[in-house]
Amino acid sequence: MFELKDSPLRSTSRVMLWGFFFSFFANIPFYAWIFSKDWSWSTGFPLGWIGAGMVYMGTFFHEIGHTLCMWFYGYPTIPTFDFQHGGGMAWALSGQQIPILFVVWGALGYGLWVLKDYRYCQIGLCVLAFLNISLAFTDLHSVASNFMGPAFECLIGAFFLYRALFNLAPRGVFERFLNGFFGFGLIGQVFINSYGLLKSDAFRLVYYEQKGSHGFGDFDKIASSLTFLNFEGTVCAWVLLNVLCLVLPFILFLRSEL
Repeated sequence: MFELKDSPLRSTSRVMLWGFFFSFFANIPFYAWIFSKDWSWSTGFPLGWIGAGMVYMGTFFHEIGHTLCMWFYGYPTIPTFDFQHGGGMAWALSGQQIPILFVVWGALGYGLWVLKDYRYCQIGLCVLAFLNISLAFTDLHSVASNFMGPAFECLIGAFFLYRALFNLAPRGVFERFLNGFFGFGLIGQVFINSYGLLKSDAFRLVYYEQKGSHGFGDFDKIASSLTFLNFEGTVCAWVLLNVLCLVLPFILFLRSEL
C-alpha cells in the first residue's frame, strides 16, 4: 500500500498537483473565449499568453493526428497552422497512393518481427494492421482520419501524464512538471471544448461555420458520414476517450505502486 512518507510518491504527488493547478489557470482564457465571458483579466499577459500557447499546442497535435492517420491510409499530407481562419489544416498533397500503403504494411510486418518477444506490442500492431486493411479501401478511413485529429489531443495528453507520473523526464523536476502541466492542460482543453460544443449554441455555430464554410468541422463531417451517430454522439465519443486518457495513466501508476 501507499505511504505518504515515501519520498518518490510524495514528490510525484507534488509535481502532479502543481501541474494541475497551473494547467487550470492556463485554460481559463480558453473557457472565457468559448463561453463569451467578459473576463478582461484573463486575456492579457501573462495568463492570456500562456492560454494561447496551450491552444496552439493543442492545435499542433490535432493536425499531427490528422496527418499521421492520413499517411497511414496512403495520403501524403502535411500539417499547417491556418493563420487566416484560425486553428490548423492537414493538407493532402494528392489522392491515395498505393505505394505508401505498401510501405505501411511493410513497416507493420517488420515491427511484428522485431517485437516478437513483446506480445502486447504485437497485438497492438495486429490491431493497426486490421484497421488499415479493413478501412483503407472504404469511405470509413476518412472517418478515422477526421476523428484522429481530436483524438490525438487526448492521446498526447495521456502520454504527458504518463511521463510525469513515472518520472520519465530526463532533464529533471522542471521537465517533469511541464509534462504534468501540458498533460492536464490538453485534457482539460478537450473537456472545455466538448462542453462548449454540447452546451453553447453560439460556439456550436462558430464551429459549424469554421474556415468560412459550413459543416467543415471534424465532428460535422463524421456525423454526416455515419448516419447512426449524430453530432452530439460523436462529441460524446471524444469525451469518453478523453476520460480514458485521463484515468488510465493514473491506473497504471497505482498498479505499479501496489
